[in-house]
Amino acid sequence: MTLLILLSSILSLTKLADSTNHSSVELQAIVSDVGATPFWLSRLQYGAIPLDNPGIVAIVRNGKNYNLKKKYDWKYQVQATGWAGKQNDFWLTEAYVSGRRGKWEFWVGRRKEVYGLGDTAMTSGFYSWSGNAVPIPKIQFGTRDYVDFAKGHLGIFMTFAHGWLDNQGPVLDGFLHQKTLYGRIGRRNALINFFGGVNHQVMWSGQYKDGTAFGQGLNTFFYVVTTSKNRTLLETDPNAPQTEYGYQYGAHLGSIDFMLNIKPKLGTISLYRQTAWETGRIAALMTANDGITGLSVKFNRAKLLQNIIFEYVYTANQGQYYSGLAKLLKMDDPHKTEIENNFNGTHGGWHYFNRGIGTPFLVYDMESKSRNGYEFSLNAVKAYYVGLQGQLPNNLYWKLRAAYSLHTRARYFGFPIRDFDGFIPQTSLAFKISKNATKDLSLHTEIGYDQGERVSNTLGLTLGLKYSLN
Repeated sequence: MTLLILLSSILSLTKLADSTNHSSVELQAIVSDVGATPFWLSRLQYGAIPLDNPGIVAIVRNGKNYNLKKKYDWKYQVQATGWAGKQNDFWLTEAYVSGRRGKWEFWVGRRKEVYGLGDTAMTSGFYSWSGNAVPIPKIQFGTRDYVDFAKGHLGIFMTFAHGWLDNQGPVLDGFLHQKTLYGRIGRRNALINFFGGVNHQVMWSGQYKDGTAFGQGLNTFFYVVTTSKNRTLLETDPNAPQTEYGYQYGAHLGSIDFMLNIKPKLGTISLYRQTAWETGRIAALMTANDGITGLSVKFNRAKLLQNIIFEYVYTANQGQYYSGLAKLLKMDDPHKTEIENNFNGTHGGWHYFNRGIGTPFLVYDMESKSRNGYEFSLNAVKAYYVGLQGQLPNNLYWKLRAAYSLHTRARYFGFPIRDFDGFIPQTSLAFKISKNATKDLSLHTEIGYDQGERVSNTLGLTLGLKYSLN
């Protein structure tokens, strides 16, 4: 009933005079042969699309953008999502308010974000923060764009946030710490731009359901933020378990990213790398080949094919590799016989409301064929992804996603060589056609297909429409 009231209210609105305001209503019908929503139809949707069908999804959005002509301004966004059918639910999949001064902003709430360097339009999902799960509620301060200096030849982007995790896994009342720092070399419109930086997420505090508590308080927060292991700097929490007191407070996750952008007349060419890290072993380059490597080409004038992207996702090293550079520099790692169990930490798997937070190729067990467990049990992955999009006659837009991946569990095979036997395959395809029927009404249909052993084998279809009130 609440959803119907919201729908009726928004549909009764007249055109809004302020161009910074926007509202829309979206309806989707989803069906498949086995009742499981195909991989690419449900992933990277910020948790708004159910994993099971048949069903109807209704999404109502209302918001206000910044007026960039003003030195100070504010904005907000609310997205209410309702499911009816095999899964029934209603919640706010986005709700935040933000204030801005220049390129600096402060916001509170649940906001759609991705963190990393790459092609946000057609990516298979960024390594550590991909937009696959419902946004985690946070308080965040930082820049909304790169802040230019040195006459525009350099730019910097940074954020610092505190968030609240759910109680859906093994840990209750946990917190999120998150920060990012990225830099840019080259003017915005230069032929070549080089980007680099890091993102850092920590699940910390809280307690297991049996009452066993993790490190708490501001002193613990200091060690979480700094990642320092020098326990003489501040008094430590005497109730923290030995796994934290003697090592790291919280479960850490992030990526170190680099991207080269080249802008010839034909469009934009992007070559990027997101290198996974969870512990200090990255300093010895022991996990340097885990992550995502991508190449994206966007064409300025082409219509039939406007964007093409290739990505290779590899997480099967997990700390069992000495790079050539590490050998040259005679680096050693005292933890070289240990496994970096990607996306599984002291607080359970990196998820929020039963969806994986990072790249969808590391399938969270609650999103897998078995739909059971709070871990990423098959987190040693090799995946190949191609994305294409363009425009057909009569203003028809198309998008194709194709992926082939191999999955196995984290285990020690003997250093330095890992045996790749036991990987299970997965193929996932999706093809989407959309059209702007009028200025305010758009229609789309998408078909998805999965075949393999990690998610359910299925053939599914979605039909949708979106009406905008601007």
